[in-house]
Amino acid sequence: MVKKEYNQDIGFKFSKNGRQFDQYRQQRHSSSKTQIKEITLNEACQQLLSLKEIDKVFLVIGAGKEATVILARETDTKDLVCAKVFRYFTSTIRKRLQGTKHISKMGMAYIVANQEYWNLVELYNAQIPVPRPRYLLNNIVIMDFINLQDEVYQPAPLLSEIDINLFDDPEEILYESIEILAKMFLDAKFIHGDYSDHNLMVTENGLVTMDVSQSVLYNEKTFIKTPNRIKIDKAVELLQIDLNNLINSFKKYRISIDAEYVCKEIVKELPEKLQNFLKESSKINPFSHNSIDSYNAKELYRQQSVFDRSGRIYQKKKR
Repeated sequence: MVKKEYNQDIGFKFSKNGRQFDQYRQQRHSSSKTQIKEITLNEACQQLLSLKEIDKVFLVIGAGKEATVILARETDTKDLVCAKVFRYFTSTIRKRLQGTKHISKMGMAYIVANQEYWNLVELYNAQIPVPRPRYLLNNIVIMDFINLQDEVYQPAPLLSEIDINLFDDPEEILYESIEILAKMFLDAKFIHGDYSDHNLMVTENGLVTMDVSQSVLYNEKTFIKTPNRIKIDKAVELLQIDLNNLINSFKKYRISIDAEYVCKEIVKELPEKLQNFLKESSKINPFSHNSIDSYNAKELYRQQSVFDRSGRIYQKKKR
């Protein structure tokens, strides 16, 4: 039987013509896709200055997981504003693209900026303490600048950056942050989705929350999921996660409270119709409100089943 050597022949032809196969493969993949360059800081500043509403750009005052925040000045009022520029190639943008191959990285950055802007509009109209949104330009959101009272160009510090023991009543800071989260849930029908001391600013007038591009609405009328709203049982699960993240950040100050108890007290304020939806959902899926325990149970079952079949110890796959 003659051994086929067409694979080697292809590789030989490429090397014979002076072209490396790896280089050809890279060119083949790159030529089939439009190359999108990451927006630079200078390009972002030029975009801001091209607006008639912005006449001066000062400096970068912050950089998060998916955006860079620039301090600028409004033309008419001469007010200082924040320009939040969403980047194209951040890890969070790539995660949002999973399962959405029809959307480019640049298009996803525009979508995230749009979500941030309109979530701010909804929360601001519901009188939630957030920066007031002003304009939306592609992947840039313009909002009010939250500054210190004495320092005009200095942004308000994050709750994670200060020692709350310096306050007269440190526990009041925790209660105020919980109150903001509860007000978002009950009044605005929103779930923050990334609530912690890293997304709370400390001002003279109280705490101000931010970074709401991942925030979602829940359905308050029916027990179904819609394209723009999640079900109430899923909303309660996310509320529990936000409370856990917030309360865990206060443990370093030896300030603690039962997150599950707080979540139940907040849920009690929901209308009777939504509470009935929650009761029905617990009957349909009794493990929906205890996902951590159910996950651990699955891991233990896998370990035992592998040991029974092969006598080996089950090892979780590394990601």
